[in-house]
Amino acid sequence: MVLRSFFAQDSDGLVIASGSPSGTPGDPIINNSDTPNGTIFTYSGGFGTTVTLNDTSGGTNTFNDDQTFGHVITDGGGIVADGTPVEAESIITVRALDTNGNPIGPEIDVYVFSQNGVTSDVWGFATSAPLTPGTSYVKTTGSNIGTSDYTDYITCFGLGTLIETADGEVQVQDLRQGQRVWTRDGGLQPILWIATTEVHGRGPYAPVVIEAGAIGNTQELVVSQQHRVLITSPAIDMLFAAPEVFVAAKHLAGLPGISIQETERVAYTHFMFDRHHIVRSNGALTESYYYGDTAKNALSSPQRAEILSLFPSVDHARDAFRHTAAATIGAREASVMRAYL
Repeated sequence: MVLRSFFAQDSDGLVIASGSPSGTPGDPIINNSDTPNGTIFTYSGGFGTTVTLNDTSGGTNTFNDDQTFGHVITDGGGIVADGTPVEAESIITVRALDTNGNPIGPEIDVYVFSQNGVTSDVWGFATSAPLTPGTSYVKTTGSNIGTSDYTDYITCFGLGTLIETADGEVQVQDLRQGQRVWTRDGGLQPILWIATTEVHGRGPYAPVVIEAGAIGNTQELVVSQQHRVLITSPAIDMLFAAPEVFVAAKHLAGLPGISIQETERVAYTHFMFDRHHIVRSNGALTESYYYGDTAKNALSSPQRAEILSLFPSVDHARDAFRHTAAATIGAREASVMRAYL
C-alpha cells in the first residue's frame, strides 16, 4: 500500500459563471473535452480538504489518467467516497478576469479528477496556484490527458493530519477548544487554544513532508520545520544516553522518505494544552504546540494576544512552556543521529 495525500477541492467550488459563452451557469467544472476555450468559471472557495488515496499504479509520485483501478480513495475528506477508484482526468488552463472582463495574471492549471472510470463523472480538482474566491476565470487551453505529479498541486499542508482523541482519530482542522486529546504522559487533556496560520510555504516556512512509514506514521505526515518529532531507537540510547529525543522535523530531512518541499501557500494548525505534551499524529509521536520564540513569531498578532490572554504567564521563566515533554537535540546532534538511523 502506498498512500498519497494532497489538497483537493469539490467540483462545486468552480462553476460556470453567469454570462459565460458556453456551459450552463451554476454547473460545476467538468472534463476538458466538454469545456470549450473561452468558458468562464467563478471560484467560490471553501470546498477544499486533504484526500488520501492508495497509489498502486507503479509510479507512486504520479496521479495517472486512464488507470481506473491504480488509485483508490482511502480517505475522501467528505468530497469523494472512500473506496472510489479515481483518475487525474484532464487539465483545464485558466486566467483570472478583472472587473472589466479582461484576462490578467498568469495561467493556472486546474487538474480535473474523475471517478469510477467515467470521464464525465468529475468529483474534484486541484490547481497549480491558488485561486481567489469571488474571482472569475476564463479557460485559455487544456489537455485531455490529466496525468500529473502530486507535487504539481498546491497544498494546504498540515490539514488532514489525524490526531488521536477521546473520540477516536480526528482531522486536526476539525479539533475544537475543549476537546480532549490523547497525550502519552498526561492521558486525555483538553485543548485550551487552537488556531490555523496560513503563510507562504517558502524558506523557513516550507513544510517537511514525511512519507508513510518513515517514522512509524501510518500515512503521509506534513509538519512545519520546527515541529518536533519524538524519535526512539537503540541508536538514540547509544548516542545520547536516553531512550528517546525530540528532533525538529527539518533536521530529519534527508532520511529516506523525509524532505522539505516548498509550496505557494501553507496552512498549519496549532493546538495547545496547559503545558507541552506528546500527542499522536497520523500514528507518529509528535509535540503539541510549544510557545517558543520561533513558533510564536509565525503567529499573527491576534493569535499571540489570544495565547497571552489564556496563558498570562507564558513569557515568564516559571511558566510550564519553558519545559518540553522530552529532551530536544539540536542540528549538530541530529546530523550525527542521521548517520545511525
